[in-house]
Amino acid sequence: MQTATFPKARSVARPSFFTGPKCKVAIPVHDPLHLDALLQASLTPSVRTIGYRTGPKIECPTPVSLAGIVLHLDNGLFLLRIGDRRQRSPEDDARLAHVFACHGLRLLERAAADIRGEPLFSNARAVWTHAGRQVSLMDRLRIGMALDEYGPQPIAELERRICPGRDLLAAVCALACENLLRLDIESAALGSRTLVFSS
Repeated sequence: MQTATFPKARSVARPSFFTGPKCKVAIPVHDPLHLDALLQASLTPSVRTIGYRTGPKIECPTPVSLAGIVLHLDNGLFLLRIGDRRQRSPEDDARLAHVFACHGLRLLERAAADIRGEPLFSNARAVWTHAGRQVSLMDRLRIGMALDEYGPQPIAELERRICPGRDLLAAVCALACENLLRLDIESAALGSRTLVFSS
C-alpha cells in the first residue's frame, strides 16, 4: 500500500490515498474506518477491482450522492457506504435501488462493527504491514510451485516444503498485498496455521 499524506490546512481536511493492485485509481481515504474497509476489500477474493467515482448527487426525494468507493465484485458494481444503516421504508429502498441501478450500481452498506469484526480487522492490518517488503525471486518461484503442486496449505506446511530464504509469513503477506496469492484471514488469527491459496 502506498499512501500520500498532505499537510493539514486550517479549514480544509485533505485526504490520504490508498493504492494497490486491485485499485483502478488512487482512492481518497478520509478516515481510518474507510482505510480499514479498503485494506479488507483488497484482500477479499470476490473483489475484482476497487474504483472511485466523483458524482453526481441525485434528488430521490432526499439527496443521494453517487460519489464514493466502488467495488467490482463477482456479481456486479457496488457503491460502498460505511456507517450504521439508515432506517428506510420499503418504498424508499426500492427508489434508492432504482437510482443506483440506473447508474449500473448497487448499494453495499457496511456497519463500523462489521469492519471492526475479528479476526478480519486485525488480520488485514497485519498483512498490510508487510506491503512493499522485498520477496526474492527464488522464494516467489518456490511458493508458486508449491501452491500449484500441492494446492492450498498452511503457512507452516509451506515453510517446511520450500525452506524460504527469509520469514515466510512476511513473504506471503507481501505477496497477498500484491494480489499474487490469497490468505484465509477470516477464519482465525494470522499465523503458521493460516491457509495460503494461489491467486
